[in-house]
Amino acid sequence: MPEPTPLQDEARRRSLRALAERLGHRFDDLTLLDRALTHASMGNEGRPSYERFEFLGDAFLNFAVAQSLFRADTEVAEGQLTETRARIVSKSPLAAVGRGLDLGNHLLSGKGLKEAERQGERILSDLVEAVIAAVLIDGGVNAARAFVKRHVLPKGRSAAVAPEPAKDSKTALLHHCQHHKLGQPRYELLETIGLQHEQEFRVVARLVDGRREEGRGRTKRAAEKIAAATLLQRLMGGKAGPAGE
Repeated sequence: MPEPTPLQDEARRRSLRALAERLGHRFDDLTLLDRALTHASMGNEGRPSYERFEFLGDAFLNFAVAQSLFRADTEVAEGQLTETRARIVSKSPLAAVGRGLDLGNHLLSGKGLKEAERQGERILSDLVEAVIAAVLIDGGVNAARAFVKRHVLPKGRSAAVAPEPAKDSKTALLHHCQHHKLGQPRYELLETIGLQHEQEFRVVARLVDGRREEGRGRTKRAAEKIAAATLLQRLMGGKAGPAGE
């Protein structure tokens, strides 16, 4: 007798229903949440993975956070808005959301995926984006926006712009690295996107041990500051992944 598919498995259905309650969204189509929590290593069993959902969820998340920050204070400069959004949607805080929702333990994956990978920042942050897409497809823009407000935006200040840091983020990162003997951070321009009058720069901030984070901005310096702020947040949060992740 063939094995039941996950949503024919009543235990899986109960598990996903309980998760949906924690997410704060009642799914009309529970298979969407199931797909958002299915790893590509299940492809051999003919099951679609969360990768396309992750693409959609990432785009919506950036929009929803940008809209919230834009509405919060009309006097805040574009550079600060960009830097704040980059911090909110970076891997470390998204992974913390995924960890808090226990998404890793609901992930369907092949036997080759190690437990450390299931609970790692990369996969957990991807799962949050995929779940956002599942909520968006099932419930529409308002439901997905509510999810972002409830779980991703800083608590108690869902539409507030983070205050300008006391130090320039590059300076703060340098001081942190010096204090902890991590060496001097390096910055590398990865890509220049767009026409000359509307270019966007993509930069990576990298440590000697291989840890790194990326940033994007309208100027190279702005992109470096965003990359530095994201890397510093990762280091100070104590959630840094393995070198070269």
